[in-house]
Amino acid sequence: MSAEPSRPDEIPLMPRPAEAPLTLRTEPANSPQPTVPVTPFAGRPRLPESGLRVLPLDSFVWGGATWAGGLRRGRTRGDHCLIRVTAGTMRIILPSGAVDHGAGSVVFIPAGIAFAAEPQPGVRGQVLLMARQMAERLSLPSRIVVGAGVSDAFSADLAALAARAHDPIAAATAACRVELIATSLERLAARPQASRPELPGRDSHALVQAYLDFAGREMGRGRTIADLADALGATAAGLDAACRKHRGCSALDLLYELRLDRARAMLADPRHSLSQIAEELGFTGVAHMNRVFMAATGRPAEAFRRLN
Repeated sequence: MSAEPSRPDEIPLMPRPAEAPLTLRTEPANSPQPTVPVTPFAGRPRLPESGLRVLPLDSFVWGGATWAGGLRRGRTRGDHCLIRVTAGTMRIILPSGAVDHGAGSVVFIPAGIAFAAEPQPGVRGQVLLMARQMAERLSLPSRIVVGAGVSDAFSADLAALAARAHDPIAAATAACRVELIATSLERLAARPQASRPELPGRDSHALVQAYLDFAGREMGRGRTIADLADALGATAAGLDAACRKHRGCSALDLLYELRLDRARAMLADPRHSLSQIAEELGFTGVAHMNRVFMAATGRPAEAFRRLN
């Protein structure tokens, strides 16, 4: 009897080779054996998409209405500003007066400092705006930093940030560039700062008004006169001279008067305890506050509250 012919779509089966026996791993998944350490990618700060903006310098106009003398009134910003001038002149106006910054200049203004900016005809450069929270992750200076002839050090980093929208790894690139900028600013801040001009007349009066407003907001935070003057773009000596000229007392005495007035207002409200008032206004304690009231009014704060 002949075998049936095979169909064309049939594939003859080959004998299966003998398989090696399976070896089961008895090592647990959480084995305590040493392994190669894994380094997480956490060395660079993660930047929000809206945390950086690079603008052309000739379009960066900032400030309120102009004073009688033609200078623009300063306003605070919620972000940090890095201004780089490559050509022409950029005018920065602080309560102590206006300063023109020429080609090669770099000006860093931290968030919260009042200033005005007026680009002059023909100015060229960039402005890097950085979100306020970056200061918590980077070593950004806490005061105004000015440098002349140093803008080339920031050129490549600012150019890379300006083109970050076209970068497929924009977040990592931006983080690296901002770190380099922060390092350059830290070195620049370590240099001796040139003395700032102390302008007489109307500008020194505006400086005193800005000092009173700023000191009132910073009350109880341990700010020194030098801290407040530096944040306003002035020197401690210039601020003191302006206060003596327009208010008849030193900047420190004016700060004491401001704190005493604030304490009187808070004592009139029974919802504020003495310890709370002392803490909020920067006294070392209730005893310190009572001593200040005794020296100024002849009676302690507690007695002042009872009389009111």
